[in-house]
Amino acid sequence: MNRNTQSDNSSMSPTQKQAALVCGICALAILITASVTWALIRRKGGAAPPVSSVVTIDEGDLSDYYQIDETSGAILPETEDAGEAYLADTLFLGDSNTVRYYNNGLISLQQFCAKEGIGIQAALNDKIVTFKGHDSRYTIPEAVAMMKPRRVVIMFGTNDNHMDVETFIGHYTAFVQAIQAAYPYTDIIVNTVPPVPRNHSNYPDMEQSKIDDFNMALLSMCENLGVKFLNSAEVLKDETGYGNPDYYISGDIHLKNSGLKAILNYLTTHAWITEDRRPDTDNIPTRTIEYSSNPSDPVAPSTVEPEVLYEARYQIDQNVGGTLTYGESSGQTSLAVSITDPAQSVTVTAEPSSGYVFVKWSDGVTSKTRTDTDFKQNLDVTAIFASASVQISSEGSGVLGMNYTFKATLSGKYTSADTLRWFVNGEEQKDVAGMTSITFIVDPVLANQTYKIYATASYNDCEIVSNTLTVSFKEGVSSSSSSGSSSSSSGSSSSSSSSSSSSGSSSSSSSSSSSSSAASSEDSQEAAASSKPDSGSSSSSSSSSSSSSKPDSSSSSSSSSSSSSKPASSGSSSSSSSSSSSKPASSGSSSSSSSSKPASSSSASSNSGSHSKPASSGDEDALGDALTGIFDLFNEGESPASRG
Repeated sequence: MNRNTQSDNSSMSPTQKQAALVCGICALAILITASVTWALIRRKGGAAPPVSSVVTIDEGDLSDYYQIDETSGAILPETEDAGEAYLADTLFLGDSNTVRYYNNGLISLQQFCAKEGIGIQAALNDKIVTFKGHDSRYTIPEAVAMMKPRRVVIMFGTNDNHMDVETFIGHYTAFVQAIQAAYPYTDIIVNTVPPVPRNHSNYPDMEQSKIDDFNMALLSMCENLGVKFLNSAEVLKDETGYGNPDYYISGDIHLKNSGLKAILNYLTTHAWITEDRRPDTDNIPTRTIEYSSNPSDPVAPSTVEPEVLYEARYQIDQNVGGTLTYGESSGQTSLAVSITDPAQSVTVTAEPSSGYVFVKWSDGVTSKTRTDTDFKQNLDVTAIFASASVQISSEGSGVLGMNYTFKATLSGKYTSADTLRWFVNGEEQKDVAGMTSITFIVDPVLANQTYKIYATASYNDCEIVSNTLTVSFKEGVSSSSSSGSSSSSSGSSSSSSSSSSSSGSSSSSSSSSSSSSAASSEDSQEAAASSKPDSGSSSSSSSSSSSSSKPDSSSSSSSSSSSSSKPASSGSSSSSSSSSSSKPASSGSSSSSSSSKPASSSSASSNSGSHSKPASSGDEDALGDALTGIFDLFNEGESPASRG
């Protein structure tokens, strides 16, 4: 054998020997390069940069180390504060820092599934969740399917610092996919792993750079899985890139109350508002809890919550349209009531905001005030509101003997003319109920008088009040304006079918011509109408047509005509003042007295739908009484208010 080897060596040419030497040197260089690369990968926990750009990480200053793509579609941007209702719809999944939300009284037992010391791998498979009346334990994904949350916020990673980035992301991906499979109707938000303060001597093996690596990789994972990324780490860090020590227990990695509140505030101001895709929220079991508090946790677990049997939760749909009232608490957008006795009663009222009406509760209850009792499970309902308004306007020159019209414009799916009512100086004019247009003839008796007109409509025990018109008829000069926006109030329910106005006398008082002496004095005058805005809310009545409160005093044959979107029950258009009326005249005389009324107003209005009242042959005292009954109800300093 040796002889053959010596023979082979002696047979190699000088060129071959030189080539062999070069190959050996190259192999040695490759081995050295591979060794350096492996060492860098092990230290960094990820792919190493080229040798020429290797930078040693300064664990003392990580201010520039954490770099993420702020333009990523997965990152939740800043929004308006979504408030308590957003938190109430959220289920928190995580480890000890999630448990601490509950320990600090920031969320209820029904709002989290977490365990101290748990890591992402165990979170997928360990059965850590228990429910009242259930002998079995459940994994977090199984519990999510049973609890049917609107959204989940996941925060794991503090107990996974020993993992490399690739392994951590692999387990995290499997966990998110398990949630998606178990309950596909929930929105998934992945929160960053909380940073640690520079002084974390109780947990010396924790590396902030590793946490930053985790969080940068979590953003990429969220992009791949189509879920959202909550970058709360930015609010917890100080200028060095470590956790702000004000938020942490001294020498620890656990958040204090202030740090936990900072995360929750960041969550509600970076809200992800989507359509509620849950098919139902029935049969949700009640959580119980079994865990031992971390020795570093100064807050003891609550001893009261486990006594709660059920929870009744009430909220406003999309936080728009109204508020909730429960007991002495009002103006709330969400309420959570602990039920300790199945026979306990809970009474909650959904109060509509201005410009809205209450429609129904999500479980079909149509009364805005509901009382729930005889609890057998958790209750979760939403109050639904809809926009509604009434706007009134006036048309006409206000010239003596000419038509003047009030109109009501209704908007909103639940606003109906059937419920429309008109008011003059605060007094309802029942004869014109349900009419969206009221037309009358300007009469001299209206001169130098001021009237406030508004209208109301109602739906489901809620009253919608219009703007208010202030109308003045002054010596043939007319002008008009309006003020006040349509509003709604949760007043007592009004008649829902006031569509049939009484005998069509929609402008009964507008035919209130003056007595003979008044007629002669105003025979040559023109009546003018001027309207001024008033602070009111809806509802108007035939300004001069207040037939319901007083019969017409007109002694002439000119009967005021009122047109409406609803036909009057009597459509008499005769010029005679003897046409029928819903109210008797002050005088039984039905003959027209041309001498007691100007010619300009003595001609009868023959508009279809108009209804004239019997004329009166009374004197000035009778006219004064009529005006007192119809128009003198107005208080100059009074503006219509929402009723109910």
